[in-house]
Amino acid sequence: MLLSKKYILRRWTKNAKQARVFDPTTGSYVHTDHGHSLMSRHSMLSYAASDLVDEGSLTDARSTFLLSEFQNLRIRVKDIDTGSDVGMSRNRNKSVEDTQIICDPNHVRAKGCGKRLKSGKEKALSQSNRQCRACGTSGYDRRTCPTLQNG
Repeated sequence: MLLSKKYILRRWTKNAKQARVFDPTTGSYVHTDHGHSLMSRHSMLSYAASDLVDEGSLTDARSTFLLSEFQNLRIRVKDIDTGSDVGMSRNRNKSVEDTQIICDPNHVRAKGCGKRLKSGKEKALSQSNRQCRACGTSGYDRRTCPTLQNG
């Protein structure tokens, strides 16, 4: 049995983190880097790189060429981060209070989940505090009281 898509909220799906995020303070949706979140950018770049690796691994000449180009690209990407002071100054002016960090919700134990397993030592320590209601001695209860069983 399949449910219609109108009954399934997007926040319940695997693609929930790839979309835009609602900011309750402004009442609008927050777009990061023109609507692309970090995960969607990573996914897009991984797909492009994987496709390129598939093409490059077919021959030896392609593989060596692709490795050298990857090294050149890595250097150029690092130069982008170190050379751009414009992006850095924009982030410096932004206050920490203005940014909201949205994390995954905490994991909750299921309703039918049982208690944790205790070792034999823990069980023995918790049972040693029992007191007999008949004679007041600790270490056993009314069911196993030797004075009641003898007399």
